Amino acid sequence: MENQNRKFSKKRIAVIAAIVCCIAMVAAGSLAYFTAEETARNVITTGRLTMELHEETTGGKSFPADGIDNVMPGTQVDKVVYVENTGSVDFYCRIRVEKAIEAAQGVNAQLNFENITLDIDTKHWTEKDGYYYYNEAVKPGEETEPLFTKVSFGADLGNEYMEAHVEIKVDAQSVQSRNNGTGALDATGWPSES
Repeated sequence: MENQNRKFSKKRIAVIAAIVCCIAMVAAGSLAYFTAEETARNVITTGRLTMELHEETTGGKSFPADGIDNVMPGTQVDKVVYVENTGSVDFYCRIRVEKAIEAAQGVNAQLNFENITLDIDTKHWTEKDGYYYYNEAVKPGEETEPLFTKVSFGADLGNEYMEAHVEIKVDAQSVQSRNNGTGALDATGWPSES
């Protein structure tokens, strides 16, 4: 009987072992499926449109903040005006030139700019609606050709121009060139008048 109990115990152990093996295989089988996981990060950075308006004298020196004094008739003053693309996208640009002249204190005269002229570059710039538009898109790191380089005071300036205050103010604007017309003249998105 002891032999029979041993056989029964061995069978029981064998059955239990078989059950444990089946459970282990089922558990292992459910964990053995191939899996994959992936995360994609799609970072999109917009371009940066920035520019710098340069006003310089000969040799690349900045135009004096206080201006230039004691200009005589028949002379020229160097004033080189151009735009530099300091951003990361191509742009179109335009410059507005505003001229003002004021007679010296105590002088009662209407002064004009007939004999005070700028050497405007009409090859690279086109005048329209009070602005000068650069004829090409300006790439990052590049500069426009100067709009003008000299202010000429004619020899015909009379005494009424003595100690007159002449101001030539320039303002520049730019807009992206990509997907924005075929040139600066038909581009949209220019800053509005302030």
